[in-house]
Amino acid sequence: MQKKMIFFDIDGTLVNGQNEVPESTKQALIELEKNGHEIAIATGRNLSLAQPVIDLLGFKNYVICNGAAGYYHHERVCHHPIDKASLLKLLATADELGHQMIVESDALLRRRDEEYAPIVEEALATVGATPPPVDKAFHLNHEVVQCLHFYPEADQHHYEDDGQFPLLKFVRWHPGSVDVLPHGGSKAKTIMELTEKLGIQPENIYAFGDGLNDVEMLSQVHHSVAMGNATDEVKKHAKHVTTSVDEDGIFLALKKLNLI
Repeated sequence: MQKKMIFFDIDGTLVNGQNEVPESTKQALIELEKNGHEIAIATGRNLSLAQPVIDLLGFKNYVICNGAAGYYHHERVCHHPIDKASLLKLLATADELGHQMIVESDALLRRRDEEYAPIVEEALATVGATPPPVDKAFHLNHEVVQCLHFYPEADQHHYEDDGQFPLLKFVRWHPGSVDVLPHGGSKAKTIMELTEKLGIQPENIYAFGDGLNDVEMLSQVHHSVAMGNATDEVKKHAKHVTTSVDEDGIFLALKKLNLI
């Protein structure tokens, strides 16, 4: 069997709503590696938020921040920071409108406001995180690869509707928050970049996901699987649909695909 590379989203795919990994998923990952395949994470989380899952499941490969960086055997091999001029304009606009923001490097994230709004705590709790420390000058001393921007859909016209930020991409992941990343950036783009560097052919690439930030990945990867807990909008972009994360979805799909 030719070596495959299988990418897994974290939230709603590897872990359930309680941030727990099903035992069947743990066993499936072990069997994949025993069969000689590469396994990797593909997440919207940055490294600090993804690290507990990386450590728990023994991942050596990971695409983080919705594709802003890609690591192979813990070494960064892909990197796509946000355009600095666009970032400065975005921060100024957010400050003017009173919209809070968290800025991220590959490994760190910092909030910009001393007092955080309830939506910040609420959104972060859905991925098992809490508001990070404050550092309003973080963007001046670090390469920013992604921002968590907190505003409702009703306010998206300030950022998304009129081409105000042509070098940025906005991906909603929560009713009160969007991910901001470089225009053209995605999990899919960095997966293709990483696998090309490794010499893995497109027909040997697999991906599992459940969220709106997985749509491009599920659309473009040769073998894609949407979790049963995904929305219908997400499912229609995948080649296969499995059961939910709590119904052994990963294990059953890998069995069906003859990977374990």
